[in-house]
Amino acid sequence: MIFLAMFVSAKQRGASLLEFAVTVSVIGILMALLLQRIWYYQDEAEKAAVEMTVANVRAALEIKVVEAKLPGRSIDLTIFTEENPLNLLKSKPANYAGELFNPNDKDIGAGNWCFNRTDKSLIYLLNKRISFVDAQSKRLKFKVKLFYLPQSPEPGSVAFEQVED
Repeated sequence: MIFLAMFVSAKQRGASLLEFAVTVSVIGILMALLLQRIWYYQDEAEKAAVEMTVANVRAALEIKVVEAKLPGRSIDLTIFTEENPLNLLKSKPANYAGELFNPNDKDIGAGNWCFNRTDKSLIYLLNKRISFVDAQSKRLKFKVKLFYLPQSPEPGSVAFEQVED
Protein backbone atom coordinates (compact mmCIF):
# COMPACT_ATOMS: atom_id res chain seq x y z
CA MET A 1 0.00 0.00 0.00
CA ILE A 2 2.84 2.38 0.82
CA PHE A 3 4.50 1.54 -2.52
CA LEU A 4 1.27 2.36 -4.41
CA ALA A 5 0.88 5.66 -2.60
CA MET A 6 4.49 6.53 -3.36
CA PHE A 7 4.00 5.70 -7.07
CA VAL A 8 0.79 7.76 -7.36
CA SER A 9 2.20 10.73 -5.53
CA ALA A 10 5.14 11.00 -7.91
CA LYS A 11 4.67 13.57 -10.62
CA GLN A 12 3.59 11.81 -13.81
CA ARG A 13 4.95 13.18 -17.04
CA GLY A 14 3.27 10.84 -19.57
CA ALA A 15 4.74 7.99 -21.57
CA SER A 16 8.47 7.47 -21.80
CA LEU A 17 10.25 7.45 -25.13
CA LEU A 18 10.62 3.66 -24.94
CA GLU A 19 6.89 3.18 -24.36
CA PHE A 20 6.14 5.49 -27.28
CA ALA A 21 8.55 3.61 -29.58
CA VAL A 22 7.01 0.25 -28.65
CA THR A 23 3.50 1.58 -29.26
CA VAL A 24 4.46 3.02 -32.67
CA SER A 25 6.16 -0.27 -33.60
CA VAL A 26 3.11 -2.35 -32.68
CA ILE A 27 0.78 -0.01 -34.57
CA GLY A 28 3.13 -0.11 -37.60
CA ILE A 29 3.15 -3.92 -37.63
CA LEU A 30 -0.64 -4.06 -37.35
CA MET A 31 -1.02 -1.52 -40.18
CA ALA A 32 1.34 -3.54 -42.41
CA LEU A 33 -0.70 -6.68 -41.78
CA LEU A 34 -3.93 -4.82 -42.46
CA LEU A 35 -2.62 -3.36 -45.74
CA GLN A 36 -1.37 -6.78 -46.84
CA ARG A 37 -4.85 -8.26 -46.28
CA ILE A 38 -6.54 -5.35 -48.04
CA TRP A 39 -4.28 -5.81 -51.11
CA TYR A 40 -4.94 -9.55 -51.07
CA TYR A 41 -8.71 -9.01 -51.03
CA GLN A 42 -8.46 -6.38 -53.78
CA ASP A 43 -6.60 -8.90 -55.97
CA GLU A 44 -9.17 -11.58 -55.21
CA ALA A 45 -12.02 -9.18 -55.99
CA GLU A 46 -10.45 -8.30 -59.34
CA LYS A 47 -10.03 -11.98 -60.18
CA ALA A 48 -13.63 -12.75 -59.20
CA ALA A 49 -14.95 -9.82 -61.26
CA VAL A 50 -13.05 -10.94 -64.37
CA GLU A 51 -14.18 -14.54 -63.95
CA MET A 52 -17.78 -13.42 -63.47
CA THR A 53 -17.73 -11.25 -66.59
CA VAL A 54 -16.26 -14.10 -68.64
CA ALA A 55 -18.88 -16.51 -67.26
CA ASN A 56 -21.68 -14.07 -68.10
CA VAL A 57 -20.41 -13.65 -71.67
CA ARG A 58 -20.14 -17.42 -72.08
CA ALA A 59 -23.68 -17.94 -70.79
CA ALA A 60 -25.10 -15.20 -73.04
CA LEU A 61 -23.23 -16.65 -76.01
CA GLU A 62 -24.58 -20.13 -75.32
CA ILE A 63 -28.12 -18.77 -75.14
CA LYS A 64 -27.71 -16.97 -78.48
CA VAL A 65 -26.30 -20.11 -80.12
CA VAL A 66 -29.22 -22.20 -78.86
CA GLU A 67 -31.65 -19.55 -80.13
CA ALA A 68 -29.91 -19.59 -83.52
CA LYS A 69 -30.36 -23.36 -83.76
CA LEU A 70 -34.10 -23.27 -83.06
CA PRO A 71 -36.35 -24.44 -85.90
CA GLY A 72 -37.23 -21.64 -88.28
CA ARG A 73 -34.12 -19.60 -87.46
CA SER A 74 -31.27 -19.30 -89.87
CA ILE A 75 -28.62 -17.25 -88.10
CA ASP A 76 -25.06 -17.81 -89.23
CA LEU A 77 -22.91 -18.53 -86.16
CA THR A 78 -19.93 -16.77 -87.71
CA ILE A 79 -21.59 -13.46 -86.87
CA PHE A 80 -20.70 -14.03 -83.21
CA THR A 81 -16.99 -14.04 -84.07
CA GLU A 82 -17.27 -10.59 -85.65
CA GLU A 83 -19.29 -8.80 -82.97
CA ASN A 84 -18.36 -7.46 -79.56
CA PRO A 85 -19.27 -10.24 -77.10
CA LEU A 86 -20.18 -7.66 -74.45
CA ASN A 87 -23.09 -6.61 -76.69
CA LEU A 88 -24.71 -9.93 -75.74
CA LEU A 89 -24.99 -8.81 -72.12
CA LYS A 90 -27.95 -6.87 -70.81
CA SER A 91 -25.56 -4.28 -69.40
CA LYS A 92 -21.84 -3.87 -69.96
CA PRO A 93 -19.44 -3.88 -67.00
CA ALA A 94 -18.90 -0.54 -65.30
CA ASN A 95 -15.19 -0.74 -66.18
CA TYR A 96 -15.77 -1.07 -69.94
CA ALA A 97 -13.61 1.36 -71.92
CA GLY A 98 -15.38 0.82 -75.26
CA GLU A 99 -14.46 -0.41 -78.74
CA LEU A 100 -11.02 0.68 -79.95
CA PHE A 101 -8.68 -0.07 -82.84
CA ASN A 102 -5.37 -1.59 -81.65
CA PRO A 103 -5.56 -0.12 -78.14
CA ASN A 104 -2.45 0.28 -76.05
CA ASP A 105 -2.41 -0.08 -72.27
CA LYS A 106 -2.82 3.67 -71.78
CA ASP A 107 -5.99 3.70 -73.94
CA ILE A 108 -7.57 0.89 -71.94
CA GLY A 109 -6.50 1.82 -68.42
CA ALA A 110 -5.66 -0.64 -65.64
CA GLY A 111 -8.61 -2.70 -64.47
CA ASN A 112 -10.73 -2.04 -67.58
CA TRP A 113 -12.26 -4.06 -70.42
CA CYS A 114 -11.94 -3.08 -74.06
CA PHE A 115 -13.01 -4.58 -77.38
CA ASN A 116 -10.24 -4.53 -79.97
CA ARG A 117 -12.03 -3.93 -83.27
CA THR A 118 -8.94 -4.86 -85.30
CA ASP A 119 -8.66 -8.50 -84.25
CA LYS A 120 -12.17 -8.86 -82.76
CA SER A 121 -10.93 -9.69 -79.27
CA LEU A 122 -12.01 -8.66 -75.80
CA ILE A 123 -9.14 -7.40 -73.65
CA TYR A 124 -8.88 -6.96 -69.90
CA LEU A 125 -5.92 -4.99 -68.55
CA LEU A 126 -4.92 -6.25 -65.12
CA ASN A 127 -4.29 -3.94 -62.21
CA LYS A 128 -1.64 -6.36 -60.95
CA ARG A 129 -0.39 -9.58 -62.45
CA ILE A 130 -0.14 -11.36 -59.08
CA SER A 131 -3.88 -11.91 -58.85
CA PHE A 132 -3.66 -14.10 -61.97
CA VAL A 133 -0.73 -16.40 -61.31
CA ASP A 134 -0.86 -17.92 -64.80
CA ALA A 135 -1.01 -14.58 -66.62
CA GLN A 136 1.95 -14.14 -68.98
CA SER A 137 1.34 -10.42 -69.42
CA LYS A 138 -0.80 -7.65 -67.97
CA ARG A 139 -3.40 -8.26 -70.69
CA LEU A 140 -5.98 -11.00 -70.68
CA LYS A 141 -7.35 -11.55 -74.18
CA PHE A 142 -10.53 -13.41 -75.09
CA LYS A 143 -12.08 -14.33 -78.44
CA VAL A 144 -15.19 -16.02 -79.73
CA LYS A 145 -14.17 -19.13 -81.66
CA LEU A 146 -16.10 -21.42 -83.96
CA PHE A 147 -15.95 -25.19 -83.65
CA TYR A 148 -16.81 -27.38 -86.60
CA LEU A 149 -18.27 -30.86 -86.40
CA PRO A 150 -16.36 -33.54 -88.29
CA GLN A 151 -17.27 -33.65 -91.97
CA SER A 152 -19.57 -30.64 -91.72
CA PRO A 153 -18.97 -27.34 -93.52
CA GLU A 154 -21.09 -25.40 -91.01
CA PRO A 155 -19.92 -24.54 -87.49
CA GLY A 156 -21.43 -26.77 -84.84
CA SER A 157 -20.69 -24.65 -81.81
CA VAL A 158 -19.21 -21.40 -80.58
CA ALA A 159 -16.96 -20.85 -77.55
CA PHE A 160 -15.57 -17.85 -75.71
CA GLU A 161 -11.94 -18.62 -74.88
CA GLN A 162 -8.84 -16.95 -73.58
CA VAL A 163 -6.14 -16.62 -76.22
CA GLU A 164 -2.48 -15.64 -76.14
CA ASP A 165 -1.76 -11.98 -76.67
